[in-house]
Parts: sequence; C-alpha cells; structure tokens
Amino acid sequence: MKIPSFFKTPRNQKFNIAPRYYDPVKEEIEQRTSRIKKELMLENGEDVSDENFYNSRIVGSFRHGRSKTKSTAGLTQAIIIMLLVGGGAGYLYFGNLALYIFLLVSSVLLYLKVKHII
Repeated sequence: MKIPSFFKTPRNQKFNIAPRYYDPVKEEIEQRTSRIKKELMLENGEDVSDENFYNSRIVGSFRHGRSKTKSTAGLTQAIIIMLLVGGGAGYLYFGNLALYIFLLVSSVLLYLKVKHII
C-alpha cells in the first residue's frame, strides 16, 4: 500500500529498444549498385580503390569543421582571472568601494559577452 504524499516520486525507467531487422533484398541492391559504380569508374579510367574514396571524405570533413571554429576561451579566462585577482587586491586596499567597482566591471563584461562583442 502506498503512503500518500504531496511530492511526486519518480517512476522506474523503462528500457525500450526498437528491433532491427536484416533486409537481404536491400543489401543485394546496395552491393549491385556499388559494383556497377566501380565498373563505370574503371571504364572512365578513374581510380577505383575504396581507400581513396573514404580517405577524401574524411579529410574533407575535418578541414571543413576546423576552419570555421574560433576559440576565445583563453582570452575570457585571462580576463576573469585578472578581475578576480584585481577585485581581491582592491578589497584589501580600498574596502567596499573595490567590490562595487568589481561588480560594475563584471556586469559590463557579462553584457558584452552576451551581445557577442567580446
């Protein structure tokens, strides 16, 4: 018997997996199309090796993703460390005034970071 309560207790998670099946007709069609493509490439005088095909796809994928990324984590970490050290040293020398300046500067930097200016 369950004890009544105001809080909802989580239920057990159920394991649900969709069964996979093997389709021999589809597999045969894929093998035929790949064989025909290789034969057509041989007639045109192109290189048929599978290594070149996969290698070119992999290399192209990595080059594409790496060129678009821009990392500013180092700059952001340096700014945060300088603010914390400066805020701590300022508090020791100037007291509460340094905390107010620290809060002002950190809020301005947070705003600039949200607007993607920094």
